[in-house]
Amino acid sequence: MKNNGHDYWGVERWRLILIVMAGLLLGWMTGFWQTCIILSLTSYIIWLLYKLNQLHNWLEKGGKAQDIPDNDGIWERITYHIQSTKKKSNVRKQRMSNLLKRFQGIITSLPYATVVLNANNEIDWANKASMELLGIQLRIDRGQRLENLLRIPKIQKLLAMNEQKEIEVSMLYDKQTKLAIQLIPIQKNLKLLIARDISERVSLQEMRKNFIANASHELRTPLTVIAGYLEIMQADEGLPENLKAAVLAASGQSARMQSIIEDLLTLSRLENSELDANKIDTINMAKLIQTITNNETSIDKYPHIIKLDLDENLSIKGIESELASVCTNLIHNAIRYTPENTEIIISWNKNKEGNAVFSVEDKGSGIAEEHLSRLTERFYRVDKGRSQDTGGTGLGLAIVQHIVNRHKGRLEIKSEIGKGSIFSVVF
Repeated sequence: MKNNGHDYWGVERWRLILIVMAGLLLGWMTGFWQTCIILSLTSYIIWLLYKLNQLHNWLEKGGKAQDIPDNDGIWERITYHIQSTKKKSNVRKQRMSNLLKRFQGIITSLPYATVVLNANNEIDWANKASMELLGIQLRIDRGQRLENLLRIPKIQKLLAMNEQKEIEVSMLYDKQTKLAIQLIPIQKNLKLLIARDISERVSLQEMRKNFIANASHELRTPLTVIAGYLEIMQADEGLPENLKAAVLAASGQSARMQSIIEDLLTLSRLENSELDANKIDTINMAKLIQTITNNETSIDKYPHIIKLDLDENLSIKGIESELASVCTNLIHNAIRYTPENTEIIISWNKNKEGNAVFSVEDKGSGIAEEHLSRLTERFYRVDKGRSQDTGGTGLGLAIVQHIVNRHKGRLEIKSEIGKGSIFSVVF
């Protein structure tokens, strides 16, 4: 081995050659060849053991640079490599230590409670915000299982599932405090639990829901009175011709406003109530879909080509009135927003995964991709002018989304300009 012009193994070879030659010379002088060779080699081995012992003692004392044994040859090279490796290791340790300190500083400064858990959901580390939001004191609770400290069923279920999802919970010690808690699996034996205070957001949502519900309820009565007077005026044969068009338009807008208010009240009811287990029943969806389709086609001003693909033996458990609303909205939308003679396929079957799927497919003009993610927002319309012409309220798909969520399903929307749309509810 050569380095910086030095042949370290060459030094050791010459040392061994000199030892052997000394043994041969001694054997020539004494006549005891074998004994002299053995003694010279034994001396070399003893010297090697001495150098190994020096190296061992140096390493045991920490391998400090000032305590390096006086060596030459390959022993000098070995100590040099050890020193070099140690320096590199120290640099890496320092870099990792600085990185860890910066990471801990960032996590500690976060306004969110952050808890590091191992595979058994035991607390390894937590920041200061964890004390304020979750009541976790790191000095006392390190090593404790989180589910033993936070005895909230939703949190315990989240930890058992070990999936990256977010839940909302109320704290046991303060029901007014609402937290959004998210579990983030990082490695097989490492995960993060993050909690943030959403009390203000929830409060604002409740205020908005209550305002909409109260406003809608208060508007219902005066609108009913106005609609009644407009009907009387329409039925009055003495109504001047120049007022008939205005009264007719006012009557139409009044009916549309009543429809919006009914939809808002429906949304408010869905948002402020849980699924009533006493109202859940086994529903013959094929029969329900057939009835709704017949009702829709009977009032269809512009005939469409309706095709049904229904599995009559496939039933589902749920609230019939709510699922009927889902079917009605999707079928009505397909008829309302597609030209006459458009083919509409309504199906109720199992998919490849064995899930029950209700879908409405139309061969209409389709919807641009940028609109798809916003279709379930309240009052969102792809074409405002067309929606107003067809009498839409912009709340139908929002109602569908809420009902589907209550029934543990999901709404899938696929559409392509010029090829049509598919609205599917997967249960």
